[in-house]
Amino acid sequence: MGDGDHIDFRGSTFYGPVTGKVESPRAAPSPTALSALPAAPAVFTGREDEVAELLGALDPAVGEGSESVVISAVSGLGGVGKTALALCVAHAARERGWFAGGALFVDLRGYDEVPVTADQAVLALLRALGVGDADLPPTADEQYARYRGELSSREPVLIVLDNASDPAQIAPLLPGEGSGHRVLVTSREVQDSLPVRQFRVDGLTPDASRELVDRSLRRYDPGDRRVAEEPEAVRQLGELCGHLPLALLIVSALLRRRRQRSVATLVDELQVAGDRVRALRAKGVDQYGQELSLRPVFDVMYGRLEPELARVFRLLGQAPGDSIGIWSAVNLVALVPERLEPLLDELTASSLLTAIPGGERWVMHDLVRIYAQLVAAEDPGARREVAEARMRMLDFYFHTLTSANALIERTPEEAPHDSFEARERALNWLDSERKGLLAAAQWTDGDDDGQPGSLSLALNLDSYLDLRRAFDDWATVAQTACETARRVHDSEAEATASNALGRALFRLRRFEEASTAERRALRVSEQLGDRVGQAAAWNMLGVTLRALLRYDAAIDAHLRSARIYADVGLRRQTAHAHINLGGALGDAGRTDEAYDAFSEALVIHMELGDKEGEAAARSGLGTALLRLDRHEEAITALTRALGLYAESGDWHSRATSWNNLGMVWRQLGLLSEALAAHTRALNWFIFLHDRYGEASAWGSMGVALGCLDRTEEALSAAHQALDLFRAFGDEYQVALTERQIAAIKDAQR
Repeated sequence: MGDGDHIDFRGSTFYGPVTGKVESPRAAPSPTALSALPAAPAVFTGREDEVAELLGALDPAVGEGSESVVISAVSGLGGVGKTALALCVAHAARERGWFAGGALFVDLRGYDEVPVTADQAVLALLRALGVGDADLPPTADEQYARYRGELSSREPVLIVLDNASDPAQIAPLLPGEGSGHRVLVTSREVQDSLPVRQFRVDGLTPDASRELVDRSLRRYDPGDRRVAEEPEAVRQLGELCGHLPLALLIVSALLRRRRQRSVATLVDELQVAGDRVRALRAKGVDQYGQELSLRPVFDVMYGRLEPELARVFRLLGQAPGDSIGIWSAVNLVALVPERLEPLLDELTASSLLTAIPGGERWVMHDLVRIYAQLVAAEDPGARREVAEARMRMLDFYFHTLTSANALIERTPEEAPHDSFEARERALNWLDSERKGLLAAAQWTDGDDDGQPGSLSLALNLDSYLDLRRAFDDWATVAQTACETARRVHDSEAEATASNALGRALFRLRRFEEASTAERRALRVSEQLGDRVGQAAAWNMLGVTLRALLRYDAAIDAHLRSARIYADVGLRRQTAHAHINLGGALGDAGRTDEAYDAFSEALVIHMELGDKEGEAAARSGLGTALLRLDRHEEAITALTRALGLYAESGDWHSRATSWNNLGMVWRQLGLLSEALAAHTRALNWFIFLHDRYGEASAWGSMGVALGCLDRTEEALSAAHQALDLFRAFGDEYQVALTERQIAAIKDAQR
């Protein structure tokens, strides 16, 4: 170079005209405020709590002193709306005037085929900070130093690092010196190797999902009222999308394209789609240029898993129910807890699982579970491992359920394994695994070897579902078991399943359907020559016929049941048949015979030391004594039954006994005691979610209140009973209650 305005080109070779120009050295860029954020999301709903938490982390008043830079990381499943949340918060922070030094944004494209490296990102950040290409240092280390130096001289800056997949993309871009800078990172994986405050984002609430679809449609066409006009279809659409924002934006785009079609048509299409994850795609891109397609997002997340982790992911996707406990997971994937738990942690960190607080349970998002099942089905090598995993799961469920049933039915000596220390622990396990047990009991969607296991599981859920009054679930499982048994030509299982279906339908007060199921159980048992099965079918049929007010037929059925049980030497079952016989005889007005039947049952149960059976016999005996006007004896019998029910924890029967005891006291003129007993029964029925028992208690209270001349309260109670009986379709009780109301009104006049 020459001096002044001259440039020395000596020693150079040129192949054309050359012009030399000297420029004065550029002044360093002044630290002006930056605004490099993409636009805030056009449609953003829900997330009030998440926005508030993140704004709290970005607040310049937080972290002053020893901590000059605060780093927050937002993690969550792909498509859950992390970028939209981060940009919404970033714009809100800027509107509050928090970052006078400006805001920087880099999409690190961590899940693209070729992610942006930190070396590439720092160049973009330096340019945004005003450093021209000619002033860029030659090496990466010097560029990072220049970047930190630029930030150190600025007022607080917000740096948004979006879509990171590796801490190596983030660490070099963190500020050094300076005060008040904030870094906001989004990633599908938790960033636990960095000094960050971690936030987890999940799907939207149903209300926020509905609002997101509504706003998306009305922003495009203000006159689009489909969301308001089809609330049920929109609710179903939100569930089919798993309330995942990307899926909701996709269906919104599909609905905009099909403006003249209803939401219900799209719901129907998604419900029957063989691959719902792949079906959730629309043409075009979103506001930030991202493809409106869900399957590629999940493909990338799955493709990043190591082989063993991928296998665990595929198998966990087969788990029945909406969550899985540690021991169920151990059996499903065939790994001991010490090996499995770190893998569950990895899947949780990758947002493919969510740990449920307060216990060793995990949940997989609905769409992720569908995806896991699909990749397993598409991989010929994975199909056998799935079949084996299902068999292990069914075996584990069956043996654990059998042990739990032994404690529920208070026959611990019949438990095949010491799975539980006490009845309460067995019930806790059943409650936690309830959805999984129900789903596994219906694994009958193929011709594999799992059907017998599912059938056995279904046939052993009765005691638990009856105890928890889950009658709809019970009926569904029993119906599936009946169909499966017929399909595999297992007549013994069909008889058992038909009997279970009859009991479930009876509990649902669908008496005619129950009678049909019980008659089928009887017919199949007769064909098999199964006398115990016949006795069970006759007994349940008698109970149903009694509810249908066919007392003579009910009495005959119970007599047949009792005779068969006695012939085969099953004394406990014989006594139960006599208790049911006593009830039918009492309703038929044959009170002396009812008393004898209950007394015979009581003797047998006491000889056997069967406290629950004794309680039932004493309760029935109390009602018979009440009808015989032997009130003091009735009170003694019912009070003893109450104590026995309390010992066994049978709160439902205890509530029934309180209601019956109230009737005795009312007949004795002890009206205050009667009302207290009926009130106690009512509270128990409400607590136990027994709506029919509640109706009976309301009716009894109405009578007691009427006798106490508390007319308005009596009418109110009677109307409560009437509404409930009408909801059940019980015309007999409706007629009785209407007569009761008329009598109260007449007395009022």
